[in-house]
Amino acid sequence: MDKITLLNYYNEFIIKQDYFECHEIMEDSWKSKENFTKNLDEVFFIQVSTAEYHYRRNNLYGAKKIYNRAVDRLNSRPIDYNEYGLKSTIKNIIGNRLHNIDYVNFKPLQLPLTDDMYRKLHSFAMPDVSYEEFLEYIKNLHKTSIMLVEKHRLRDRSEIINVRNANRLKKRRKD
Repeated sequence: MDKITLLNYYNEFIIKQDYFECHEIMEDSWKSKENFTKNLDEVFFIQVSTAEYHYRRNNLYGAKKIYNRAVDRLNSRPIDYNEYGLKSTIKNIIGNRLHNIDYVNFKPLQLPLTDDMYRKLHSFAMPDVSYEEFLEYIKNLHKTSIMLVEKHRLRDRSEIINVRNANRLKKRRKD
């Protein structure tokens, strides 16, 4: 995946906390590959943002299911953390999150980015504030907007519905 895609993902995940959009960003990157498979690293990022989306909505069953997949994936097919500006502690952080999910209320996941990646994110997303102010701002950020929490239900789905209806119509014509 390219660096702009990764920075967009981190911006949505850390600053905007729009996990639904994170999923969309990585799914687009994943599916843009000539031979996209579930073995590509984008899948891990999709899993983490999807699990966070479910966890924030208090869908613990869904969050645990997806976090389990992410942990299994890291155990069976580790990613090159440095390539993505992540510290290797991400594996333990996700494992702990999964282990404690039934006992701890949702609080946004603090991705363990490298200092270099935090600096790139700062320049990308919030260049008008100092680096120190940026770090302080994101430290305790916790967005609770209903539009973020329930985005899949509240978004405009007219385009999706139109495509589905057109596909159904095509299928009926073939039958």
